[in-house]
Amino acid sequence: MIITQDRIIKLLLVLIVVLLWLLLFGQGGIFRMMELSEELQILQVENKEAAERNHRIAAEVESLRSGLDAIEERARYDLNMVRPGEVLFRIQRPQKSIPGNAIPADIINDPLYRPAPVLPPENAGEKAAKPKNSELSQ
Repeated sequence: MIITQDRIIKLLLVLIVVLLWLLLFGQGGIFRMMELSEELQILQVENKEAAERNHRIAAEVESLRSGLDAIEERARYDLNMVRPGEVLFRIQRPQKSIPGNAIPADIINDPLYRPAPVLPPENAGEKAAKPKNSELSQ
């Protein structure tokens, strides 16, 4: 086998194409690096948001541990609690009703509204299972 200039050029071209392929599309290639860079930016934003949320929660826990002001604020806001001698005024908005519903929309949208569970009558299953005497005679 004789080494000629044409064979050397072809070999070099094949080598260059293989190296370019690896550089662009390989595991450590440019396109993979761009994908990983975008993922890294997204993860950094998510980590920053999580760190801010953790900081807020830690501050709230510390305020709940250190003093009664935060506990009192929570009780007043969430549970509508008042001190002895205080009066709680609750401003009622005009009630709007949802079509086809007997309960006003303001009550349904109230976060403290919890409807009572609807249970079937206790003897409803017995009536369906046992036919009446008049049904048997017919």
